[in-house]
Amino acid sequence: MVQTEGGGLLMEFGSNPWRKLVAFIQGEFKRCIVLVGGQSDGFFALNYHQQLVDELSNKGWTIVQALFTGWYAGYGSATLENDNEDMDLLLEKLLEKGMEEIVLFGHHTGAQDILFYMQNGQYVSKVSHVIFEGGLRNPAKMSEDEASYQKLARERALDMISEGRGSQRMPADMHPVPISANRFVALGGKHGVEDIFNPDQSEEEMAEFIGHLRVPVLIIFCTEADYRVKHSEKMAVLDKIQVCIDADVTTRWLWGGCDEHLNFLSGFEDETVAQISRFLQDEENKRCEREEESRREAEAESKRGRSVVYQNRHLKRSTSTSSISSIGSNR
Repeated sequence: MVQTEGGGLLMEFGSNPWRKLVAFIQGEFKRCIVLVGGQSDGFFALNYHQQLVDELSNKGWTIVQALFTGWYAGYGSATLENDNEDMDLLLEKLLEKGMEEIVLFGHHTGAQDILFYMQNGQYVSKVSHVIFEGGLRNPAKMSEDEASYQKLARERALDMISEGRGSQRMPADMHPVPISANRFVALGGKHGVEDIFNPDQSEEEMAEFIGHLRVPVLIIFCTEADYRVKHSEKMAVLDKIQVCIDADVTTRWLWGGCDEHLNFLSGFEDETVAQISRFLQDEENKRCEREEESRREAEAESKRGRSVVYQNRHLKRSTSTSSISSIGSNR
């Protein structure tokens, strides 16, 4: 159970009276971090939630959680498009309430939601930064039994899709939560619609998922034993990310800190909170430096303008004096 302190505001958003969506807001600052959980997640999914609230509230950030259509067991029948619509409704409500800066923070499969939103969302221009935290995906590192099971289930899902039954549910013994064949294929295996941060991807393949990002990014990779990757694979992923994203990218690695199956961080809570806080503070410092540089440039330009005006006036006076002297000598 996650302990929370200080309370918060439960806010309803959305326009459909038959489908109530709610968000829990902690803080009253005009800049916020929207937490987007992974599959099966809901409120307080992060076991370091209160640490994050304590740290960032001291630096002027509000924390926002929301229940989307795809949260809890809903991920099996929901799609990225559904979550994208919910995100639009949430950001619209936050902006109506006077929010001035928005950061999106995706935990595990929440990263897919954010990447999709940053390419399709209505309020992308209002998002200043994005943060991703989760495992480095690499299906090739599955155990033999797990790989065999995934292969069998994927083949069944593909058969259903080819038969025009992609929106129907997979057999109950193939997934612990009711899930459509379309969603199963999207989530599982290479070349799936949601296959991101996979070391086996080429630059071109990875660029399809992350190449549209144009805001500063923090990526916290947590590698767990079943999917442990070699140092060379890590470096290859980092090189591809830097090439694909045309923005400042900060990457951090927490070795062995994430359970790929249970979707929670264990043992590295303090380090994760510290990395997020440092990233936001560094970005704030950069923004202040840019504003100061712009102020100095504007001041210098203003001085140059005043100097030109002074020189023109001095030249005009000199010309007038010379003309008067010339007229006097002619007399």
